[in-house]
Amino acid sequence: MLPRVGIALLPIFNVADRVTVAYEVLPRPYRSTDDPRIVRHALEAAAYTAPAVLLVPMPAELLQSPGSHARDLARDAAADPSEITWILPRDPGSSASRDRVGELRAAGFRIALEADGWESRGHERLIDLRPDYLLLDSGVIALLRDGDVGAAELAGLLSFTARIDTLLIARGVDDAEIATAVTTAGVQRGSGAFLSSPLVLDPAVALAGDEVVDRSWFRHNEPRRIGAQGRTQPARVQVLSLPEMASGPVSPDVFAHTLGEAARMLQAQPDPEQILAVIADLLPRVISMNALAIFEADWDTDSLIPRILSGEEVGALRDLPYPMSRGITGWAFSRGLPYNCGNTLIHPAAGTIPGTEADQVVESMLVVPLIAGDHQLGVIDAWRDGEDSFTDRDLEYCALFAHLTAAAWRNAQLYRELEARARTDALTGLHNTRWWDEVSPQKAARSLRAGSEIGVLVLDLDHFKQVNDTGGHAAGDRTLRNVARVLRSIVRTGDDVVRFGGEEFLILLHDSGIEGATGVADAVRQAIADMPPAVGEVRVTASVGVGVFPSHGATLDEVVRAADLAMYRAKSDGRNRVVLAAAATAIADTG
Repeated sequence: MLPRVGIALLPIFNVADRVTVAYEVLPRPYRSTDDPRIVRHALEAAAYTAPAVLLVPMPAELLQSPGSHARDLARDAAADPSEITWILPRDPGSSASRDRVGELRAAGFRIALEADGWESRGHERLIDLRPDYLLLDSGVIALLRDGDVGAAELAGLLSFTARIDTLLIARGVDDAEIATAVTTAGVQRGSGAFLSSPLVLDPAVALAGDEVVDRSWFRHNEPRRIGAQGRTQPARVQVLSLPEMASGPVSPDVFAHTLGEAARMLQAQPDPEQILAVIADLLPRVISMNALAIFEADWDTDSLIPRILSGEEVGALRDLPYPMSRGITGWAFSRGLPYNCGNTLIHPAAGTIPGTEADQVVESMLVVPLIAGDHQLGVIDAWRDGEDSFTDRDLEYCALFAHLTAAAWRNAQLYRELEARARTDALTGLHNTRWWDEVSPQKAARSLRAGSEIGVLVLDLDHFKQVNDTGGHAAGDRTLRNVARVLRSIVRTGDDVVRFGGEEFLILLHDSGIEGATGVADAVRQAIADMPPAVGEVRVTASVGVGVFPSHGATLDEVVRAADLAMYRAKSDGRNRVVLAAAATAIADTG
């Protein structure tokens, strides 16, 4: 009888703001990663760790197999390849193995490598494989305690990996000193005892120091996907003129009055743009400056994104997001402390704004991170001509304004997050019925004004009760998440997918008539029928009803009711088929 084998999941965090972005799979109770059962357990874990990236050690035997084998394993486990990263052995070996890396990427997977020390002499290997992630060993990270040597080695590695688009992950972040050293050096992601213990679902395989959790733990600790591609709605850059400034230092009374005015204007302000505009207007009234910029921290892309630009000299920053670890701004931001730079030309981290190389002058700079609790939201930059032009009082005043700004900005973020969660289904990440109730009248009105049609699909999963009866609610939840993933992959950007309750879903296809809607409906039906079973041999299919607004109803609700009746007709006609509303004619029958 084979010994029992399981896994632990070690959370990987954005160290600065303590948000989970990935999990690394650790074998349990043995240390070897060669047992193929480790891979099976890991891929099954993706059902509840998603959308966080899952880093899975790849056995040598699997690396030597065709890339399609790993794809088939993921498909059998109903795992999304884009959420799986394979950790390759330190030396992948033959050119055949390198070819497998290309096959894995073509199948949608990502690649991680174990770093060999600081990789000072391993650049050829990194250039050859160009991994998505490079894992720094805990022993290497511990060298940061020694100060300059370790920091210099890491700085060199950061510079090199940035050029080949490889992200660093630091293991062994075991205490506050190392966490500070890692983020100060510019490494954003890490794992270790200071951040979290390894998580184990099966108590029988847990080792000392592991934390035993159940699957609900992952629902209550929502991750942020590492390397997410930008925002759904990019933040707008406000380019403003500098307001009239005081001719000299302002009195404490004037400063206190202006700070109080800022607090009053920011109270309960839910719009980040307005919050930043208020600060951009009031801060130069108490601190004389030539230019001002406020950046937002985009942790998904490791960038500082300009949100406010005041003064002609910073106009070139408008379309120039840059890495958090670069320049004086990035250096001060990573330290998390207000900083008064007396001469920007001689600071070791100094960079040059493109287009201003010929106009360099001696100037001073204030850099004040915007921090609310554990959340680093952004940073304020202020410039003034001349060396040592800002005083310690200027820095103190700017820091007080930054404190107000960060608190108001964080409150606005929380307000928007609560609004978004109220309109989002927690299990699948799709829109929910509250979202539908709020936006459906607007979408109908917009469609009528434009003279366009909206295709409406109502689908219900067949045999879903068998999934729950056979594998329990965990298998049912997994099936619903996989269906949601399939639906998102089929519809166009701009179309809407709603979980309408239980195992029923609604899809809105904008600018789509009967022909287009029925075509999408059959593609959805076929894709769900092709899904691997979540448990045993129990497969689900879908019965789909199709309606079109305004042909099948004067309101979207009426069209949904018509499509719902068509869906029930599909059920009664044998399931796994598409039926058009009103005519109630089966247009795809594979039952």
